[in-house]
Amino acid sequence: MLPKCKNALPRTLNMCLTSLFCLALLGCGGAGGESSSSSSSSSNSSSSSSSSNSSSSSTSSSSSSSSSSSSSSSSSSSSSSGNSPVAIAPNNPLIRYNGRVALSATAADYDWANTQIEFNLNARQLELLIADGKNDYNLFIDSKLEKIISTTNNQSYAVSLSQGPHHILLTKRTGPNFGAGQFKGIRLPQGGELLALPAAPIRKIEFIGDSHTVGYGNEGPALDCKGVYRPYENSYLSFATITARALAADSRSIAISGFGAVRNYGDTNTTSAMSMPYYYNRTLMNRADMTWNFKSWVPDAVVIKLGTNDYSTQPYPSAQVFIQGIHDLINQVRNGYGNQIRIFLVADNSISQPVANMQTAVQQQRSMGFDRVHFVQLNFPPQNQLGCDWHPLVVGAEAMASQLAAAIKPIMGWSDAGN
Repeated sequence: MLPKCKNALPRTLNMCLTSLFCLALLGCGGAGGESSSSSSSSSNSSSSSSSSNSSSSSTSSSSSSSSSSSSSSSSSSSSSSGNSPVAIAPNNPLIRYNGRVALSATAADYDWANTQIEFNLNARQLELLIADGKNDYNLFIDSKLEKIISTTNNQSYAVSLSQGPHHILLTKRTGPNFGAGQFKGIRLPQGGELLALPAAPIRKIEFIGDSHTVGYGNEGPALDCKGVYRPYENSYLSFATITARALAADSRSIAISGFGAVRNYGDTNTTSAMSMPYYYNRTLMNRADMTWNFKSWVPDAVVIKLGTNDYSTQPYPSAQVFIQGIHDLINQVRNGYGNQIRIFLVADNSISQPVANMQTAVQQQRSMGFDRVHFVQLNFPPQNQLGCDWHPLVVGAEAMASQLAAAIKPIMGWSDAGN
């Protein structure tokens, strides 16, 4: 969902058509060279309100990752006995990825929001090898937000550590509209070793959505962010990721800002040829040649929140067309994960059409014999909880997450203990 046009309806619109073409087609993100300060109040809240569960995230794999992981010991070392530098390949089995990642001995490629890279180590110095320049990352050390890395043409990002073991979590703040990144491994200039991670959470949730799921503008200073978006996007603190942590679950966000179930924001037609479901089967949004291996990570539940972009600007899709688009997406999910999957269709009350149409889709699915689908309506935050282009700030996302977690928990039969 994209910047608010001058004559757009309040609270429900996102980006102007020109920005849609910029983000979706060109892969840029406003003032892409801007960097974000780690002193942002909403970023700092991650260490207190949402990072307690960040030390565990699930292992990611693409169609090639399972074979490449076994070869990591031949491509690099995990430790040194003295102060000799250590180079560690990205497919080292002691590095955990949470997100759709194409993994090899030389690089981990990714572009979806909130892709996470996690490891434990004992070292005094660390260099993160990231080939990017378009995306920003949260760097957590021992569950505390240490800094925000706004990537440039540099490919090595140095981190000094105190003596002893440490937990490192790197999360991609920005969504796929900004482009792909590459993690090329780790370098320990003064030696050291990687350590084993604890087991990943048992629970898993996949979120399919738009800019609300991405976390677009959730750290913005105002409703009008004056064309600057990259510093104010933090997918670690979207309603989706906050919901997952509240439920002690790993999560993945397959979401694109400005895209809908059948119609993208600002399209002059009632449907778009390449709406969100078009990209759902991909490992990376921008790589048609990389088909995702759904057997590599099977969630317990899938949350679908789409519809705001479909109905933010005219011409609107008909109810029948939108509902059929949701049915088609549900079929994609079931084909990937099987009929045992629980699916939650979610809409907020900022626009009436998605609410009514999602409810109808649930009724029709159940009449067709699939009763593991549920509808959840969320309250859209008030204006004082909105950031860039009328998108929820972190405080608004927290309120939405609280409602969603409360709805999911009893249906899934999940206790507070994470079982």
